[in-house]
Amino acid sequence: MTTLEHFYFGNVNPSEYKQSKDTKKKLSETTALIDEHRTMLTTEQQREKLEQIDSCQLSLIAISERDAYIEEFKLGVKMTTEIYEDIQQR
Repeated sequence: MTTLEHFYFGNVNPSEYKQSKDTKKKLSETTALIDEHRTMLTTEQQREKLEQIDSCQLSLIAISERDAYIEEFKLGVKMTTEIYEDIQQR
């Protein structure tokens, strides 16, 4: 089965995780509010530990996004290759 066939049959859905701008804005506002409350309710030492956790989580997110980009790029190359192979076989 070709990559295009996988798309057609729904085995690959590139927009599955797309969120609206309103959703992103609401999540950003909620995060800022929680972070503000966290700052008020914790000691300096606790804040440092929580900032370390935040830093690690952001690093994990960046790595995941990079890996997803690479896989998406590979998928695009694979689709292009399959299209050209199909054209050459005709």
